[in-house]
Amino acid sequence: MKITILNDNIASGICNAAHGLSWMIEADKKILFDTGPSDIIIKNAETLGMSLTDVFQIVLSHGHWDHANGLQYLNGGKLLAHPEIYRKRFNRSHGIGIDISQEQIEKKYEVTYSKDPLKISNEIYFLGEIERVHDWDSGHEDFKLENGEDDSVPDDTGIVAHTNQGLVVISGCAHSGITNITEQARRLFPDKPVISVMGGFHLKPGDKRIQPTIEYFKSLNLKSLYPSHCTAPEVIAEMRESLPVKFVRSGNIFRF
Repeated sequence: MKITILNDNIASGICNAAHGLSWMIEADKKILFDTGPSDIIIKNAETLGMSLTDVFQIVLSHGHWDHANGLQYLNGGKLLAHPEIYRKRFNRSHGIGIDISQEQIEKKYEVTYSKDPLKISNEIYFLGEIERVHDWDSGHEDFKLENGEDDSVPDDTGIVAHTNQGLVVISGCAHSGITNITEQARRLFPDKPVISVMGGFHLKPGDKRIQPTIEYFKSLNLKSLYPSHCTAPEVIAEMRESLPVKFVRSGNIFRF
């Protein structure tokens, strides 16, 4: 399996970066996980000599602009997401939802909505709505809906990939809790060990979840950990003291 970082928050000497996430997963099928905040993934794909026209499936981790606005610039295809991605949502006074409408997306894409886990290919599975078994690892953000009610981001999800050594769990932002996302993958495939967890963990300096999350990852005996995007650099540095952390930048390629 090959994972190409089409966009993450930190640039490399090869590709530019913007706040957001978009990763290409190539296993038995070619899966585009999230689309970033703009047309940056198209430019970075060109730099890397990578085609975006032969993608088998686009998967959205959740309905925030920095993960989904790139849909405006792609040429259609199959799209898989939770049905709540179109919520009108705010962080303080700023809108953080998708800038392209449901009508526009459904006109351009062949969309499948699911709250349940789904098999995308023999090696890639969509995790569906995440069961928040660890209360301490979710509901920690001050997101609001248009009517002023709290937004718990129920659409936040991820994917899990099979390798011959075990499971690779991939998150977009982990608003549902990165430990909860990982536990969902473990419930789906209880006979396989988790060897790596990748993506945004949404942890900031001073967050009380940092140490419990580190202890949880240590208990899994991971071979590698790839915190990125909305995981603060200070938190990544703290994790690196006791976990096999790898750094993530736009343009990186990781192989399993």
